[in-house]
Amino acid sequence: MQSKALPVTVRRMIETTFDIAHAGAEANCKVDSNVGGELAQQAELVAFAHYVARVFLVLGRARAGAVVETLVDTGTLKWPAVPALSETQAIARFVDGVSGPRLYFRLNTHGTLYANLSVDALRNALRDRHADVRFGERLVRVAELMARLGATGQVGEENEFDVALAAADVAWRSAVGDGAGVPEADLECPACGFAGEKFELRVWPSDAAVLRRCGRCGTGVWRREGHRPRAIRPDIWGAMETMRAQLAGAAPVAPTLGEASLLGELKRVFDENDWPYSEVDGAPVLVAELSGPEGQWDFYAQAVEEKDLVLLYSIAPHRVPEDRRREVSEFLTKANYGLADGNFELDFDDGEIRYKTVLHLQGDALDVLLMRRLVRSNGTALETYLPSIHSVVSAAAAE
Repeated sequence: MQSKALPVTVRRMIETTFDIAHAGAEANCKVDSNVGGELAQQAELVAFAHYVARVFLVLGRARAGAVVETLVDTGTLKWPAVPALSETQAIARFVDGVSGPRLYFRLNTHGTLYANLSVDALRNALRDRHADVRFGERLVRVAELMARLGATGQVGEENEFDVALAAADVAWRSAVGDGAGVPEADLECPACGFAGEKFELRVWPSDAAVLRRCGRCGTGVWRREGHRPRAIRPDIWGAMETMRAQLAGAAPVAPTLGEASLLGELKRVFDENDWPYSEVDGAPVLVAELSGPEGQWDFYAQAVEEKDLVLLYSIAPHRVPEDRRREVSEFLTKANYGLADGNFELDFDDGEIRYKTVLHLQGDALDVLLMRRLVRSNGTALETYLPSIHSVVSAAAAE
């Protein structure tokens, strides 16, 4: 019997570690990244911001004051001797995920966590590690931004990643000018089709993926090496952009859409139909929720001003497992053949299923009754096929 080698996909992952130890009056901090140059600097800035965010969560707002003071004090600080050995390790792993950037962060402490001492020791180690004036300036800027967030209690479990990435991004771009465009050959926005020479830089430490903001419609564009560009989900991207804008001291940069545009029309129609919705700062999207006998699912309406389109999406509540996607894809292809007012889409990268309806306006105002019919039919289409989709997945699993 001969064994057959199975293909294995190896994804490169950037990892940064901090090892901090306090004993008596001595503090030691070791920083290590498995990359060098600017990628290491970016990774370490994000990891530092995330370390500070986690410390704020551990301490709670009432006890965060000492760390805030440490962050804003750029002088040489004198600390009292600690009574017992304290060791802290932080590991940050940057993963080029299917649907967008992902950061795994772990903090382990043996002994008492001397939060302000560890933050100061880590900042000093990072400053000494890179003999680069610009990096030093960026490090100071990250510390200031995190101090502001900690002092105002804006760091929570739900936004650790957002605040860390936003602080590092704002600090990094401060050296080249906020919103600076960067050349991106062959990059096309999946939302509006923009393929200009420049997209706006958004920091993400990777040598195999880029994170950019479309200069035309404001969509977050994520491109991994060997994969087509994809749009980051509007509500997630909007939260990230809002945090960046807040830290940069500017209003969120929305696409070139005024209230008299498609976005304004969408709001008017939603209001007139008494549909509750939330807005996505920095993106022309309204997010809502639909429900029926099959449960609840996310729904969002996107205005594409440049093409005079409104896109309606119902998102299936469950993603298709990787080993079931081919069977589900075949089923959806057959289903699409008989559909007249929309179509199903399956993302082979992450298994997301959505039903899309496209409305071409051609300069006309949105009609309240027409939108009501389209939203209803969009949600009904997804719900009608959900049981069959589940059956296909279950049948494939039983084979």
